[in-house]
Amino acid sequence: MKNQFTIASAYEWKKNDIPESNSEKAIKHIVKMIVNRFSHNIDQKNNFNINYRRLRASAGRTMLESIFKRIKESQVIIIDISTLNRNVFLEAGIALALEIDNPYLSVYFIREQNENFPLPSDVPSDLQGYFISEYVLDLKGQIVFKDNNSLRMSIESDIKEYFNSFCSEFYGIDEVNDEI
Repeated sequence: MKNQFTIASAYEWKKNDIPESNSEKAIKHIVKMIVNRFSHNIDQKNNFNINYRRLRASAGRTMLESIFKRIKESQVIIIDISTLNRNVFLEAGIALALEIDNPYLSVYFIREQNENFPLPSDVPSDLQGYFISEYVLDLKGQIVFKDNNSLRMSIESDIKEYFNSFCSEFYGIDEVNDEI
């Protein structure tokens, strides 16, 4: 469906009885900012949708097949590498491989800022050339990205490029307050 833009995420999962992780909060925060900015689209007649999904396996498929399909059907993949989780790195590898032949797939890396392990010390060497947006949890428990909105603006650019590729009437977004 061309009028749907999907942002997917990969991060270390927590069990249901554990509260939301900082990784999950960070990804939901950036997605919410983007959805908020595009919900005020001037061209309401085309109903452009920004959709978010976690990379998880679905019933009836092998886990790898399901994850591969979800990555392939997405336009943006946000990968949180705050923890060195093997499954997350496998998903990152699949996304990076698919990104090569898909002009409408972008992969972004984020991680919680860690003073004990400043970038790039704990990042695998193959990822050290990628921009990694760091975030912190402020005193109020809110996520704050330390990249001057680079991640948000890059994803917004991907969205505009994607919609403009098939709809010449897509004019972009109205500027709205970034506060969530």
